[in-house]
Amino acid sequence: MPDIQIADRRLRVPAGSNLLDQLLAAGLPINYSCRSGHCQSCLIRAEPGLAPAAAQASLSPAMQAEGWLLACQCAVQQDLRLSLYDPASDGLPAQIEELTPLTAGVLRLRVRPARALRFHPGQHLVIWLPCGTARTFSIASQTDRPILEFHLQQRPGGQFGERLLQLSVGAQCYLGSPSGHLHYQPDWQDRPLLLLARGTGLAPLQAIALDALQQGHTAGITLWHWQRGEQPCYLQEELDQLAKAHPNLQLELRQQDHLETDLRRLRVPSRRTLALACGSQAFVEQLGRPLFMAGLGRAQVLHEVFTQR
Repeated sequence: MPDIQIADRRLRVPAGSNLLDQLLAAGLPINYSCRSGHCQSCLIRAEPGLAPAAAQASLSPAMQAEGWLLACQCAVQQDLRLSLYDPASDGLPAQIEELTPLTAGVLRLRVRPARALRFHPGQHLVIWLPCGTARTFSIASQTDRPILEFHLQQRPGGQFGERLLQLSVGAQCYLGSPSGHLHYQPDWQDRPLLLLARGTGLAPLQAIALDALQQGHTAGITLWHWQRGEQPCYLQEELDQLAKAHPNLQLELRQQDHLETDLRRLRVPSRRTLALACGSQAFVEQLGRPLFMAGLGRAQVLHEVFTQR
């Protein structure tokens, strides 16, 4: 049976067992969320060169070289010496600049990193609170701004949201490394974009739309958003102003009750259209057939799935 040495503990675990499961069973303080290798909140470090390749596949080359791996993706086949992720030393310090409630139970969080952060609008990163609670959020701001913006859906019993609201402006948090494939590419300039979001899935897509427009995107951009309940889109005013300034941006800001009807009449302006979707797993799966029937192949659809623990 392989040995795991971590935090002055030695664990003997069954060969092939999942590392995250074993660490949780031992009561070790490791964060996790999606269990699919997407959110990257279960980072842990092995000795460089000894981390299983499958557990590093979705990480950047720099993180791989430092020995980082995702515990949820690690099947333990050999002895491992590990160290837990420490946000204070391994993350980037940031100061909370704003906590503003928007409509539909959405909270706007703005933070100022201690140093410039390289990212693309629409990518995601892990935010760690001082208490150790962490969650992954999509970046809703542009690279030319010193402050990063995130949109949080407030839910009853949501641990991260409740603990965030206990902090005040000026409090410190920590940021992980940006990652994710959902961002604008310069060679998309003459390809129509179809952006589809539900809830705070709007956060990365409105950032991508603005990034595309600032880079001189020439084809049309259609942004669909479905809001739960009777309230308007939580960014209605900001998006209306953006569309007024850019005639090639078309808005379809709808209520959740219209989703199925809207998907049945979904059309794309060109077979060269690219679709970017963001929201819950169920929402993204619901888009699959309508996009296929509209003439888009799998390679023309990019998505970001929001997961909840």
